[in-house]
Amino acid sequence: MIDEIIKLRRRGLSFRRIASELDTTVGKVQYQWTKLIQNKAKRDSEDLSANKMQVKENAVKQTKDQLIITRLSADKIKVAWKLSIHKEKMASIYFDEPASSWRKALRIYDVTGVIFDGANAECDHEVILSDQSEWIFKGLKLGNVYCIELGIKMAEIRFFPLLRSEAVHTSEEVLYHLARMAEEESQPAKWTEKVSTYTYYEPMDEGEGKV
Repeated sequence: MIDEIIKLRRRGLSFRRIASELDTTVGKVQYQWTKLIQNKAKRDSEDLSANKMQVKENAVKQTKDQLIITRLSADKIKVAWKLSIHKEKMASIYFDEPASSWRKALRIYDVTGVIFDGANAECDHEVILSDQSEWIFKGLKLGNVYCIELGIKMAEIRFFPLLRSEAVHTSEEVLYHLARMAEEESQPAKWTEKVSTYTYYEPMDEGEGKV
């Protein structure tokens, strides 16, 4: 019945006229119409709530900074990163330059025996990035400790860090533990360490890294 009611309402007929056309009562026609309106309002409300939830989830994802280290072998690690829109905007305002103009770089430091503060270790290797979202460092020395930073290359000897990893240990104990895990799970060992993020408010003057 509701389909016929919709068609007749679109033609501009009143409820009384529709009831006459369908050989029913005005009360039944009004009931069907009211039910239709309520169901539509409920669907619209559910769709709106779902859209708001999706927008909120996307906002959370966009504001999360990530610098993830994955061990590939004894002397090789993979670095993957994601820079939040919030941090990009903050740095863009600070330097008065759009993020698209940045020369992003990735640095790995040998911090064996030191508590790294961003300025007390020499850059072991530096990579100027283009559109990459991950990089593999090879040739790590067994028994050493490394730290990795993602940042902006300001000049030949100036580097502004945006994200920093936790310490990456290449000790034999860690490698033994990974090997045992691989044996038990029958799959390649992986070492992953989530990182904390931080922001400097003034550019740092680093020593030029080895390329």
